[in-house]
Parts: sequence; C-alpha cells; structure tokens
Amino acid sequence: MKNLWPAARPAFGRTRVAAADPADPANPARLLRTSPVLLLAGPPAHEAVSRLVHEWNPLADPPHVAEGVRWAGPFPLDPMLRADAGLPSGWSTAYAASAVRRRTRVPDGLDAGLLRLRYPHGMPAGAEAVAWSLVMGLARRLDGAARLPAVSVRGAGSAVAQRAQAQENSYCVYGNEALSWSTLRSVLCLSLPELDRNGAAADDDYCLDRPGSFEVSVRPFRDGEFVPYALRPRTADDWPGTVYRFRCLPQQNEVDASRVDAQLRAAACLLADVVGGVLLDGDGFPLLAEPAGRR
Repeated sequence: MKNLWPAARPAFGRTRVAAADPADPANPARLLRTSPVLLLAGPPAHEAVSRLVHEWNPLADPPHVAEGVRWAGPFPLDPMLRADAGLPSGWSTAYAASAVRRRTRVPDGLDAGLLRLRYPHGMPAGAEAVAWSLVMGLARRLDGAARLPAVSVRGAGSAVAQRAQAQENSYCVYGNEALSWSTLRSVLCLSLPELDRNGAAADDDYCLDRPGSFEVSVRPFRDGEFVPYALRPRTADDWPGTVYRFRCLPQQNEVDASRVDAQLRAAACLLADVVGGVLLDGDGFPLLAEPAGRR
C-alpha cells in the first residue's frame, strides 16, 4: 500500500512545528507574509499558473491543491501590499500556498553548506514541504521566484525571495523492476559517459556517478513512501516499483550547473522512454520523455 501522506521530504533530527495563520484571502498581507509564496513579474499569467498546478496535481480542486495545502491568488502587488507582506520590489503578482509551518534541521552531507545558506530557518517538512515544492516548481517554469517564510517575526528580514537554480534540479524516473547497474550504464553511456558504480546495497539499490559532476541513484519505491501527486492517478500496490534519481552535484558556478543539468534531463528522458516509466522533476512536475526516434 502506497502512503499518500507522509512528510514530503526526509526529516532529520528534531522538527519545529508552528501554527500557521489561516489561509484567509481577505487578509492578503498576512497570508503572503506567513506562507510559501510564488512571485511573478510582467503581465498576468493566471491561466498558465492554473494549468501548471493541475499538471502537478491532476486531482487539485482549488483552493485545495494538496492535502494540507491551500492555494490563493493572484494578488496584484501594489506598494502598500508589498510592504505589508514584506515582499521585495520588482514583482507584480503573488500567489500563496498556505500550509502548517514545519521545519527540520539541514542534515550533514555533501550539500549541507549550500542547503544551510538556502534554508537558514530550517528545511520545510510535511505539508509545508509540499507547498514549497509547488511554488518553487512554478517559479522555475514561469521565470519567477519563491519565498519561504521565516519561523518567527524576528527572522522575517532574512526570508528572501529565491530564484530556482540549475544546481538544485533533480529528475526522477518511476518504473517497474530495476535495471541492473551494468544495463543502466549501457543505456546511459552516450548521454552520460564515464559513469561508474559507487556503492550497492542490493541488485536493485545502487548508485552510479561521475565524481564531482552528478549521480544516478536507483532504489526500490518502498511502502509508506510519499507518492508525488502527479503519479497518484496511476499508482497501484505494485507500481511504481523503482525510482531512478538523477542529481547534479555541487558545481563551481551556474554555467557548469546548467551544462550538467541539461545532460541529466536528456538522460532521464532517454531512460523513461526505454523503461516505459514516468518522468518527474524534483518538484513533482511531469516532464514528457522525448521519443527515441526524435533524438
């Protein structure tokens, strides 16, 4: 049985839970101040936003877009609302994804330094992590920005709007039984040359990487694991069985990260086509695998 509602991201250590303000569109400044926010510039893009929200969750019924997440907007940002909500200048429209605030400390690891800079108040967990994935994924697609609120009024000044970075992209292919590591390396050898195995817990639980560039991890999709909303219309007790995750490792600059990201996306599309899987990005948005004949 697939679990449709655990914490959206792994929780490490203790978590802090704070009661969120009600998602009350009648008080937009309070809502925007206390919720994960999508910021857009330029002409209104409400139709595009609505379409993308329904791609992320085909069963969304706004304002209820996910369990524990309420969607509100668009809010035109005049100078008074922008100031009351503590939002930066340069943006014309905002949306809010309201959820109970829950944070967990950044775990130690290769990306810990970067993550602590990006999440000075802790990483979102539970429904707030789902809300954050939605607004960050929308910002990535619509050339916008996203802001995660601080955990207290005192820290509000350090809650800044963030643009999506190529280095933070990841791609997940959901499929049936796992390919062996040697078969997977053969499938990806043209897209991702110089791949080698970097550890294996089992035949269906292993990692391939190119040191300093990227990694491709393969593992069973376990019972109780969070199921992305885009997958839910087709999940079954025996599907998905495997997840292949393509992830960029820390790069020196955004140019290098963008180059690696383009390689990973092409390789993930290829693999989804080969195994007949479903390809989502790290925010849970579906990506279409390009048919092999068109490459």
